[in-house]
Amino acid sequence: MRGINKQFIEDLQTGELSFFLHKVKSMGDSLSIEIRNGYVNIYYRGGNLLKIVQKRKGYTFHFDSRYCLNKKDTSLHDLFSSLQSTDIESYINYFDLMLSEMDSWFIEHPKKEREYQHGILISNPNILDIEYQINYRDEENNPKAMRFDMIMLADDSIIIAENKYGNGAVCGSAGLSKHYKDICAVLSNEALHDELLSSIKNITENKKDLGLIDFDVPQLSRDKTKILFVLADYNRKSETMKNEIALMNKTVPAQIIFTDTKEYSIDFTKAEDFFAYEN
Repeated sequence: MRGINKQFIEDLQTGELSFFLHKVKSMGDSLSIEIRNGYVNIYYRGGNLLKIVQKRKGYTFHFDSRYCLNKKDTSLHDLFSSLQSTDIESYINYFDLMLSEMDSWFIEHPKKEREYQHGILISNPNILDIEYQINYRDEENNPKAMRFDMIMLADDSIIIAENKYGNGAVCGSAGLSKHYKDICAVLSNEALHDELLSSIKNITENKKDLGLIDFDVPQLSRDKTKILFVLADYNRKSETMKNEIALMNKTVPAQIIFTDTKEYSIDFTKAEDFFAYEN
């Protein structure tokens, strides 16, 4: 279950971690902080910039030094690889350098869907979480994991939203039918569904304490969890959507919103019946 404790919150507010929360708030158009189970991730342009984990004594930090491997010079990769995970001062001092290295990496490895997701995130304060991962065991007791792009609040409902960019992203191993199956698996499992709702409650309370949101989540229930697909740069004349829908069992209603690549605010009045595109 997701959430961080009171000490973690206080350290982000006014303690040894306050630098990072201040950075997120001052760079709200490009940074976000997301609550995990005993740790937080700071995202930049849709990529995971920094992971901060609470330990029994203090905190550990992780920056993926592979972001530095986009040039012939590997000195910065070596630098970040050599940092002690508990060396908070280095992660503070090198914070802007980490941002710069990620910028360089994105030039060589553009991630349009992730960047679009980040645009949605910073434009819609009702998004409570991104990259929400659920670990579970299947019917044969094998460990499995599924990940949802965004968890949103609309009126008194929780919206599990998946965003896709372009026709090619609609199908395949990470296509709409796969996401729909994963979401339905959670919604049909009372324990997983209740864990999701409890996590959302914790996340919301944590973010409110940190001054990242200014609203309360209403009483949540299983019957008020909905599915939404957000598609950018999709050609409606394509048969791709119809083919994906044919792979779904259609046990749970779903909606879809089509957007422009520069349209980040989610207008729920534009939501359409997803399964109407089957015909």
